[in-house]
Amino acid sequence: EAFMSKPSVVTTKTQPEIKSSNHGIALNVTRTRVTVLVFNLSIISFMFSILATKSPSADSLPHVSTSVALLMGFFLTLLGLWLLLLSQDWDEIGLSRPISFTLGTMTTYLALSQTVTAFVHEYLIRTMNNTLQTEAADTLHGFAGLSNTGLLMILIMGGVIWILITYIGPLGAIRKSQSREWRWLYASYYLGLQIPINWITAEAWYLQTDQSMNMLSFFALQFMQPLLWFR
Repeated sequence: EAFMSKPSVVTTKTQPEIKSSNHGIALNVTRTRVTVLVFNLSIISFMFSILATKSPSADSLPHVSTSVALLMGFFLTLLGLWLLLLSQDWDEIGLSRPISFTLGTMTTYLALSQTVTAFVHEYLIRTMNNTLQTEAADTLHGFAGLSNTGLLMILIMGGVIWILITYIGPLGAIRKSQSREWRWLYASYYLGLQIPINWITAEAWYLQTDQSMNMLSFFALQFMQPLLWFR
């Protein structure tokens, strides 16, 4: 009689259920956003230290728009950090919730936009002031005030970067969002941030210019900020 062995039963331990990445954002992606915001905060602090060394005088009036842009960038950076930290789940996986993460990402882009505005405008003011010391003031209007082709290229590059950061980046963040029903909320949030910020920066531009345009015109141009750099 053949020996019939009893089939052995192999027991396997059930693996702990892992949360799908489709329901959250990887932690390294959130860390990248936080690193960018911290780097942006360092740039803002450095530029504030430069402006603080200037003695208050009538010549400091053109720096009002730069200071306002830096201040708005500072507030937006802190808001972006808070949203990104708020988005993280307190568990062993540490994924980030998509809604808070997307809001933090859009805030990051807007904070970087304000920093680019302040940096390019401050550089433009310094260059124009140096040119005014050597050339007649009545010949410096629009592109004629540019000291060289290099400055023009810098302004064009700054304008392209500003558009990419201010509009293309947030639009991509909205399109990549997992829930389509939240896209209108993201767009409303971004516009809700832009309106008061652009109004405040428009007041700064109105204060430092010859007021040849009204406040509404300055406010409208804030949505396409590079047009004011060539004014």
